Amino acid sequence: MFVVAIEPRPKIDDLRIVADDLRQVTDEALAGTDMQAELSGVAFFRLEIVGALIRDQRLLIGAGFTVSLIICLLFFRSPIYALLAGVPAGIAVLWTLGITELRGQEITVLTGVVPGLVTVLVFASSLHLMFGIKRKVVAGEGAREAIVSSVRDIGPACVLAAMTTAIALLSLTLVPHTLVSGFGLTAAIGTAVAFVATITVLPALGTLLLGRRGRKENADHTLDRIFTATSTACRRLGRAILGNPTAFLAAGLIVAIGAGILYATISPSYQYRDYLPGNSQSSRVMDVVDKEFGGTEAILLHIQWPKDKPLDSAQVLAVVADAHKTLETLPLVTRAVSLHSIETWMLEGGLEQEQILSFLEESQSPFVERMMSVDDHSALVSGYFPAVDASELVPVLDALETDLEALRAAHPGVRFIATGIAPHSARASYDMIIELNRSLLIAIGLNILLIGLVFWSLRAGFYSMVTNVLPIAVAGAILHLTGAGLQFTCVVAFTIGFGIAVDNAIHILNYYRLMRSNGEAVKPALEETIATIGPALSVGCLVLIVGFGGTILSELPSLRLFGQVVIMLLATALLANLLVLPALIAFVEGRAWRTGAPRPTVKGS
Repeated sequence: MFVVAIEPRPKIDDLRIVADDLRQVTDEALAGTDMQAELSGVAFFRLEIVGALIRDQRLLIGAGFTVSLIICLLFFRSPIYALLAGVPAGIAVLWTLGITELRGQEITVLTGVVPGLVTVLVFASSLHLMFGIKRKVVAGEGAREAIVSSVRDIGPACVLAAMTTAIALLSLTLVPHTLVSGFGLTAAIGTAVAFVATITVLPALGTLLLGRRGRKENADHTLDRIFTATSTACRRLGRAILGNPTAFLAAGLIVAIGAGILYATISPSYQYRDYLPGNSQSSRVMDVVDKEFGGTEAILLHIQWPKDKPLDSAQVLAVVADAHKTLETLPLVTRAVSLHSIETWMLEGGLEQEQILSFLEESQSPFVERMMSVDDHSALVSGYFPAVDASELVPVLDALETDLEALRAAHPGVRFIATGIAPHSARASYDMIIELNRSLLIAIGLNILLIGLVFWSLRAGFYSMVTNVLPIAVAGAILHLTGAGLQFTCVVAFTIGFGIAVDNAIHILNYYRLMRSNGEAVKPALEETIATIGPALSVGCLVLIVGFGGTILSELPSLRLFGQVVIMLLATALLANLLVLPALIAFVEGRAWRTGAPRPTVKGS
């Protein structure tokens, strides 16, 4: 095994040049032999991850756009309605990619999904407007009037839905980690772009395309039958819920409490191999190094002597020997390498201990310089171990800190600091998950407050809180039961899923408010809301699930898990908003419904 040191954090294009040069050198050196060389290490991890992300980004955009277009074609049976969703989606993706390039945002495991996210957000929002337009056209309105009234009735809910999603994503910018905060800002910008493209392009394009068709041609009764069938199914569902709202509400609360308990006990999990392509060369090399060379991970123990005092050879070797033995006896550590290793070899070769330090200083060997810097009065002890999860490594690091306190007491004036990529990543992952959970709570609180203010109703905020916290609890419980652990990409997925899922509650509450303001009692208003909004929510959820489903085909395990968590959240959120939310409203406002006294809106104290 050859170790090559390169400059820290080189540009990705420079890394490609280095990798190509190294492959050329090794191919020439090994030509005519049965040996082969493979590259690995943190720098080459970046190369493989970025390559996989570029492929995944193309897959997500292409698959999300194509499948969403097919769903629109199948459901609306009209290329015009498919274009009404597809054209804004294409424009929004181009705008987003352009803005991302102008900002100089580097593609990462998270930002790579933003174009796909924008695509499905535009399709999902477009569906609500297209459903509204189609209902009004079938009812006999002209195309222009149908578009204007749909934007007037549904547009406010689309504005609020975009705001809640953007707030959830912006909460990620509070996390002190560039990977997460950069994604949060990029995704929030993409959400804003998706809304602007939908609310401007779709009505304008609809006026051009639908306005050229005759009123009778627009009122396609084949489509009418499809809408009637889906609305009838949702109406029956609504009647079943409203027939016994207490049972549905109780079931929802039981699931939420049980899942919440499991979510609260889930353990954080992190291992950087989860961010490598599964069949990557780097991953294969890491397996070999773990098995044959003691491990790819390392705890680096930096020893610093006072610079104002001359180094004593015997004292230096004694300190390094103590530090070496401390690392060597740690759990997980398979071997330690330091100046003490060289001392042992030299003493066996007949060199006197007093001569060792001066000999090393004169040798100017890169191998020795990796372990000792005479000019800086410092030394490095490396403890190697195979790749493990952060949950296994953190207790070992805690034990090491206790041992280091003993070393500091035994050698006053000498500083001992444990560092390394693996230790830093393990602790940082725990801290990041705590920060992400905090940002998620902020997003939930702000969105509930925003919904309450927009609807001017404490009840509206309460309704949205109950039904949209439930999906997070359920997804967390599933992660707990499957042993996947709470990875930071999971918490990011929770934030995204919550931001999108709360949109469902907004559309239901908005339409319910319209029904109540028209004088409908609670039960008829809820039944009509489920029958009218239910089909759009169901098809929109299908589009979102299919869009995020492309991540399951990714080569990156972390991105696959991200997609699975978002899909779980979206599916659970749909069920919660169609089953639990109407039951909750009927239960809370049931007294007014039973007395037959219609209330003007969902407003309430």
